[in-house]
Amino acid sequence: MVRIVAGIDFEYYPLALTFLERMSFATADVRLMHVIESVFPDKGFPDLKPTHPLSVLMAEHERQGNDELMKAASMLQGTSYPLDTKIQKGDPAQTLIEYANSLSADIIAVGSAQKRAWASLFFGSVTKALTANAEQSLLVAKGHPRSENGLSAVLAVDHSTYCNDCIDRFIGWQVRGIRRVSIVTAHQIVTPGVDQLNADIESDIQARNAEICERLQKEGIECDHRVVQGHPNEAIETVMKDTKADLLILGARGHGFWDRFRLGSVSHFQVVATPHTVLVVRV
Repeated sequence: MVRIVAGIDFEYYPLALTFLERMSFATADVRLMHVIESVFPDKGFPDLKPTHPLSVLMAEHERQGNDELMKAASMLQGTSYPLDTKIQKGDPAQTLIEYANSLSADIIAVGSAQKRAWASLFFGSVTKALTANAEQSLLVAKGHPRSENGLSAVLAVDHSTYCNDCIDRFIGWQVRGIRRVSIVTAHQIVTPGVDQLNADIESDIQARNAEICERLQKEGIECDHRVVQGHPNEAIETVMKDTKADLLILGARGHGFWDRFRLGSVSHFQVVATPHTVLVVRV
């Protein structure tokens, strides 16, 4: 059973719910959460009389949030997922994380706007905070799937032990709605001029990619693989464009402050500074 918490805002959540529906997990439990943000400068929730203008405003926000939760639930009516809804006050990212922690959830799913790299660096967002602080895997949807005939994905791998554990976890989720996966590994040449050594390294990567392909094919997923020279972000961009993929899948730990500030992490960059819908798998 995959436990999923989906953040319901007023604008982008249909993107996330569309992907949850199309991914078609074999068994999943989905909790829909709307978070009411404070209108006060200190982000607090003081105890005011019900007739106070700000209390009236907050009550209207709660009514609208409940209406949105009902709309969100109706989007997943055709799935076999058990559904539940919850509304709570607080900071959106932190409240989603705390709720996901309380449920031992596997995935937090949200919709997001597409931002350029510099905008994502200087302006905060729920997705940016989730990427930095959540222990759960993240589905960040930024657009609609291209085809009705199953999802196409790119799986970025570096063959680290952690990455391999993430692949195990992804396969264990039994995502039946993914039709095709293209595996990509970036090969950054560190020994210029030593052609045979570089060729041997690339051959080893190709063999490891082929092993992952075989595992995915046993799950009924079409698969191909490739090695692309250059930085991982450049390799991902190349294969996402070549394959016209709906979804990028990669494994990632959490990140330190300076990595987040510099957009030094591949996963952080892909989540906040690209147009790709991204599934960040964490163990």
